Amino acid sequence: MAGISPRTAHVAAASLNQTVGDWSGNLGRVLAVIEQARARGVQLLVLPEMCLPGYSLGDRLTRRGTLDRSWAMLEAIEPHTAGMAVAVGLPVLHRGVLYNAVAVLVDGRCRGLVCKEYLAVGDVQYEGRWFQSWPHGRVETFQSASGRSFPIGTLIFQVPGLGRFAIEVCEDGWKGLRPGSVYALAGAEIVCNPSASWFVIGKHAVRRSMVEQISREDHCAYLYTSLLGCDSTRLVFDGSVLLAVDGAIADEGRRLLFTEACELRDVRVDLDALRLSRMEEGSWREQVAAFGRGDYGPAPRLVEVDADLGTCPPAEAPAPYWEPGPEPLVDPSLQWLVEAGLIRAIRPLDLNHLELELALCLALRDYTAKCRIPSMTLALSGGRDSAMVAVLVARMVRYDRPELSGEALKAEVGRHLITAYMATENSGPVTEGAARALAEELGARHLRAGIQEAVDVHQRLAGDMVGEELSWTNPSHDVALQNVQARLRGSLIWMIANLHGSLLLATSNKSEAAVGYTTMDGDTSGGVAPIADVPKSLVSLWLRWARQVHGIEALDRVNVQQPTAELRPPDQEQTDEGDLMPFAVLDQLMYLFVQRAMSPVDIFEALWPRMSERYGGRPERFAAHIRKFVVLLCRAQWKRERFAISFRVTAFDLDPKTGFRFPPVQEPFTAELLELDAHVAGLRAP
Repeated sequence: MAGISPRTAHVAAASLNQTVGDWSGNLGRVLAVIEQARARGVQLLVLPEMCLPGYSLGDRLTRRGTLDRSWAMLEAIEPHTAGMAVAVGLPVLHRGVLYNAVAVLVDGRCRGLVCKEYLAVGDVQYEGRWFQSWPHGRVETFQSASGRSFPIGTLIFQVPGLGRFAIEVCEDGWKGLRPGSVYALAGAEIVCNPSASWFVIGKHAVRRSMVEQISREDHCAYLYTSLLGCDSTRLVFDGSVLLAVDGAIADEGRRLLFTEACELRDVRVDLDALRLSRMEEGSWREQVAAFGRGDYGPAPRLVEVDADLGTCPPAEAPAPYWEPGPEPLVDPSLQWLVEAGLIRAIRPLDLNHLELELALCLALRDYTAKCRIPSMTLALSGGRDSAMVAVLVARMVRYDRPELSGEALKAEVGRHLITAYMATENSGPVTEGAARALAEELGARHLRAGIQEAVDVHQRLAGDMVGEELSWTNPSHDVALQNVQARLRGSLIWMIANLHGSLLLATSNKSEAAVGYTTMDGDTSGGVAPIADVPKSLVSLWLRWARQVHGIEALDRVNVQQPTAELRPPDQEQTDEGDLMPFAVLDQLMYLFVQRAMSPVDIFEALWPRMSERYGGRPERFAAHIRKFVVLLCRAQWKRERFAISFRVTAFDLDPKTGFRFPPVQEPFTAELLELDAHVAGLRAP
């Protein structure tokens, strides 16, 4: 065996910030990252799922131009892959059916197409509307519009100097019976997963664990990458890049980048070490034998490519286990923020708040930049929700312009953010002072108007029309008198936004959306609702975190207040929780009823042990809040049908277009609520 060089492969994965339909821009970014990889000596580069046209195409997928331009981009890329292999995602039409495919380009030519086997369907995922899943084991011949033919289907590739590699696409890697495991048993030492995996708070830790486990179980190099940014609307991609080898993360890319459109990571893989791991494990040998008998279905077709990708130096040997490594970081993919001085050291309790901030800021930046919107406007009430939105815009500018600080940063924020406080006789000096102080500290252009005169005119005109004087002493007038203030604010802030050619931001949160505690065409006014997927309790937690981490002193004025709409006269001491229920309760009810699909009785049973003290041991009071929540949730669906575009950042959302699809007309769980009443009555029976 003397003189035989160890087999080493130089592999890489890259995230990209693409835009739906930006054909020249998307192509330019792909070519740029290919050249970066070539300069590093990379042999195999994996790019994200659907990275040529962008992932969030919707019904643009059915247009011939989308397919033709995607394929034309692929052919334009081909000559740039001389001397290397590149996996790149695009849609293809085969036998009149659309497939979510990955093209494998080697040494200047397309060598085959691998199609997604498990479509992402359910929750916000809707791939089944357009794509067909590819049946495992099938291989056919694909013919392009230009008359070229390629194998399509369950393929595995072998290239001299690189070894065997295979592709599974995004959702394929999250299934128990993964295509990638079959490819590994068929000899693939490198398994690639090009993805378009959308952001959720905490999801990256799950991804990292999954990638580690797959690479350990399959004794392979697992190359995972995803899209970056907001390529269309609603979904935000955090740009995860994970390179794992035999159970350990060998390298990890930076996530949630603002100033760079791609993140490239590369490693050298010791293929002999992977082969040795497989040889030494008896259970692996047994699985390979079972695969040979056909127990795991048809074998993939081997595509042997006669191309010279060169060789690379041996992989660096790992340090002995007794040599301590560097201190583990909370999340290595976000360490770049600390190094750039954009945030202080990340602690475990900070991570979720930081991820939330970064995802929403990146979504706002991409949405406005890609839509060529120069600025944003919002009604800054001095309360929590509008304060969070204002801070997010300011932080967006900070991440997008990291070279700025001090007065220069505030001036830049002023070019991007216009705020307005619109007072009535029900507004108080606390909220007005908080709004003004926050706008000044952030650098926003702040406007102020008194709208009581307009409210009085509307109240008088409406009274004349119905033939009675409208008064707060009449309970039947309460909602109308509250809503007219919110709607006049909505009309005025729209006018301010229009005068500046600005995007109006709605400030409604998820908890209020759940129960309809919002005025249609009032505080729901806007083109984008940045925090519509953020529960009120999380808004409060995030604001306290932002005060501590970012040092925004004006948030002290916001955080000390009880949340209030300030729509009733001050002597009525209106609060949001007084109108509804404690948000700590409401948000738990929302989670269990919407995300867990639990019945009212099951919710009561699950929460009552820790709610008992809050309700003074009176179960009927807690049951009344469950009833109120369920009825309001059902009745408010029509409002949610009309809400502005929002960004998905939690495990479930209430957006009826992509998330919680609830019927606007329904009986509000009357039978289930009667069961709850009977259950609680049984608890109190002697």
